[in-house]
Amino acid sequence: MFFSKKILLKSFYILIFFVMAFTLLFQDIKVYGSSGIEMRENKSNYFGFEEKISYSKMKEYYEKQGLKPVEDVEITIKPDMIVSSSNGNIPIVSDLDGNAEDVLLWTDEYDWFEWEFYVNKAGLYEIDVEYYPFEGTGSTIQRAIWLDGKVPFEEANNIPFYRVWKEEGKPKVNNIGNEVWPKQIEEKKWLVQTLVDSAGFQDDPLLFYLSEGKHTLRMVFVDQPMAIGKIILKSPQKILSYAEVLDMYKKNGYKEATKIVKFQAEETEFKNDPTIRRESSSDPKTDPMSPGHRLLNVMGARRWKSGNQSITWKFNIEEDGLYKISMRLMQNYDDGLPSYRQIIIDGKIPFEELKAYKFEFVKDWREEILEDENGEPYLFYFTKGEHEITMTVKHGALGNLVERTKEDLLFLSELNRKIIMITGTDPDPNYEYELDRKIPGLIDDLLYLANRMDENADILVDISSKVPSMANNYRQIGDQLRDLASNPDKISKALKDLENAQVNLGSYITSLQSRPLVIDYFIISPPNVDNNIKKSNFLERLKVTFINFLSSFSKDYNSIGNIYKDEEDGQILNVWIARGKEWAEILKEMADEDFTPKTGININMNVVPSGQLGAGSVNTLMLSIISGTAPDVALGVDARSPVEFAFRDAVTDLTTFSDFKEVAERFYPSILIPYRYKNGVFALPETMDFTVLFYRKDIVQELGLKIPDTWNEVYQDVLPKLYENNMNFYYPSTYNGYGLFLFQNGGSYYKDNGTRSALDTPEAYKAFKQWTDLFISYGIPVETNFFTRMRNGDTPIGIAGYSHYMQLSTSAPELYGRWSIAPVPGIEKADGTIDRSVGSIASQACIIMAQSEKKQEAWEFIKWWTSEEVQTRYGRELEALLGVEARWNTANVNAFNNLPWDKEHIKVIQYQLSQANEEPVVLGGYYTSRHLTNAWNRIVLNSGNVYHENARDSLERAVKDINKELKSKQEEYGYSSNRWNVR
Repeated sequence: MFFSKKILLKSFYILIFFVMAFTLLFQDIKVYGSSGIEMRENKSNYFGFEEKISYSKMKEYYEKQGLKPVEDVEITIKPDMIVSSSNGNIPIVSDLDGNAEDVLLWTDEYDWFEWEFYVNKAGLYEIDVEYYPFEGTGSTIQRAIWLDGKVPFEEANNIPFYRVWKEEGKPKVNNIGNEVWPKQIEEKKWLVQTLVDSAGFQDDPLLFYLSEGKHTLRMVFVDQPMAIGKIILKSPQKILSYAEVLDMYKKNGYKEATKIVKFQAEETEFKNDPTIRRESSSDPKTDPMSPGHRLLNVMGARRWKSGNQSITWKFNIEEDGLYKISMRLMQNYDDGLPSYRQIIIDGKIPFEELKAYKFEFVKDWREEILEDENGEPYLFYFTKGEHEITMTVKHGALGNLVERTKEDLLFLSELNRKIIMITGTDPDPNYEYELDRKIPGLIDDLLYLANRMDENADILVDISSKVPSMANNYRQIGDQLRDLASNPDKISKALKDLENAQVNLGSYITSLQSRPLVIDYFIISPPNVDNNIKKSNFLERLKVTFINFLSSFSKDYNSIGNIYKDEEDGQILNVWIARGKEWAEILKEMADEDFTPKTGININMNVVPSGQLGAGSVNTLMLSIISGTAPDVALGVDARSPVEFAFRDAVTDLTTFSDFKEVAERFYPSILIPYRYKNGVFALPETMDFTVLFYRKDIVQELGLKIPDTWNEVYQDVLPKLYENNMNFYYPSTYNGYGLFLFQNGGSYYKDNGTRSALDTPEAYKAFKQWTDLFISYGIPVETNFFTRMRNGDTPIGIAGYSHYMQLSTSAPELYGRWSIAPVPGIEKADGTIDRSVGSIASQACIIMAQSEKKQEAWEFIKWWTSEEVQTRYGRELEALLGVEARWNTANVNAFNNLPWDKEHIKVIQYQLSQANEEPVVLGGYYTSRHLTNAWNRIVLNSGNVYHENARDSLERAVKDINKELKSKQEEYGYSSNRWNVR
């Protein structure tokens, strides 16, 4: 009896321990239910994952707690109030560009500075910062804000400080009659900015609560250098309603004006983003108009779509009085959804209704009069003289919908993960999982989500001029969820539907944040004047169409921009580019604007289809070489082709140019290996890939996993824990997956100067065995969609590269802050160091053709093209035009670092790029991938077959086949081992 009591007592203590542990583990995770979202205190751990409250939730908290904005208070914080910095120094100077007071010089040498100040009156404050942008890379300056040692809300992690950009001059006309975009230059001057959220979701500036007493303000470096003068904590600006403003007009006796002012939208004063630029419209009523040629006659469109992008215009008023503001514009984007702009006149929002003015969706050009809900024009009082109008992208009512959809998507993702933890990713269709019993609250959660979908659809319909297809899609997802709630046995069979719902919701979030608008011109006129802005009729459009049709017979649609002829235009380079037209247009514009004026060398650029510049098959470039009509330069060539062309003496050795070594320092040394042949280098890299370990921070924390440093930790710690929870690890089964293990084991692909395969060495066999064992012995899936599985949560960790990074960044907005990257697992060496080598990073390259008679001019062009300044600007322009998903993965190391990567992520990426190695390109080398893949297939895909080969026999067979092919190609081309140099 005594023994039984001891056992019972021990069991009781163990039970208490596990209950407490379980409670501690999950106490900081959001709990969802039919009643909504419950906010809980969040705590970070050594993974750095922390659920941060959004500003929208913080505003709700302010309201619930009855916290009010302070009135008539202003606190000035100066540089001499800085009490500490990240390295102990405080670089203060005076008299910077006309500012005679002391200012703080802040470069990336300093991670943070901290000010100390005192507050006499508790309440909500706005914060103004006086700053001066230093040159940097031209990107938006970013800082994080901490108050009293904490980030008050998520948006404070990324506070933008915008630069001011102007056009260098008027557009020039090229030799085919088209206008060319003028260069954008930064105007350096002191600026004052009230802190706002970087996405433009909030119509008002951010508010910060400060209690009475002493406080600390820490600003943390995120990106770009600047100087800081004063920081002002002040009472939030009070903005009157239009009714109040109208009463004021009446009291002051303001009269209606009689004069009309018209100005073109493309004639801007300045912008806060250099990628916003003039665009072209061929509509007959556009002013000015030039049929048959491109005239940059409108402003905005898809480059003016992201939150907080602003444009400022200046205009002159001839007499005091009340005016209305009209615009000729078009907003025909995104199937019925409106666009919003905050309208500021002479530095202030005139009244409440202009904080986020709605521009309805209409297919055609139209007159837009700023007016109230009843169609009455808003009146503006202007004095005689110069004035400014600024329009800034805001999201208005759509901002709330974006945040709702993010919450719903995250909820659905976590719900889906709970289901998969029971069913697995490939559930048995004949098994009854009883999910409604095993997952408490599942039915209520599905119904809650279904109702949220209907509410989202209602919000869209209410704010749109027509029923958007997105609203119907919301309802469709709601109907699917409602059906699953009423038939729980269907849930395990509907995992694909749940995945599709997640994909759709993610795409809605991206779409809702893109709010384009294009403007032709403004008219500031008396309230009762008819501005006679009409849309074009059928006959007018037909005339323009006919003129454009006739001109099409003389246009070269493969050429981009200026087209030059030898006898007229001096030095001319013919450049072929195997990328999309948008990619080529940006490059051509930059060349015409920058390269040609500097060098006097003109560029003719032709777009060819992707894959037409390779050496592996008959294509456009191969045929041009045979016919003697090859271009001078080819861009977008795949990494293996330059040396394949070099075997045929079809490309130029770049080491023959005197400054090659200096240019080569722009790139990681290993990336040049695929372009080396004999003692030469036959290409400059344009783009590169990277390989890192991706992981879901929330799931890794929940499972108590440690990010693995070595493959032994993957085998012993990570995989067992994942399999216990019906989860998987991802590793690529393609040929590129072998390179990581080969280089970590100290192996190489070739020996004897590239004439024989080196895959018969012990290092190569060990790497092959590790690679195949991942799939045979450790059960990693051979084929899976890592992005979808990581998003769902059933494959929360794995190894991938640039494409996966961009997918997570652009197509999984609900995972923002919930995923991160780390160095890949490695192999521990005898000295205790870990080898984290990875395989190829080379992607695309540029080459100079051997047939070119202008090799020096071509060299000047590819030097210019691969330079840091040009690659940085090109990446920024491309991302602005096509979105984050088109981020330019430039091979220029400094330019790559200048792109807007996450600050922590770029450190990991830089490290792994430095650990990269490459497979040399040798004669017949393309057979290596073929036979190694065959060897992998014989081992892994036939692992269940009684006749399958073992790893050593299969690899040896592959090596024999590879060597046979290498020898055959060497004999075919008459090459001996001393003819090339493999490094």
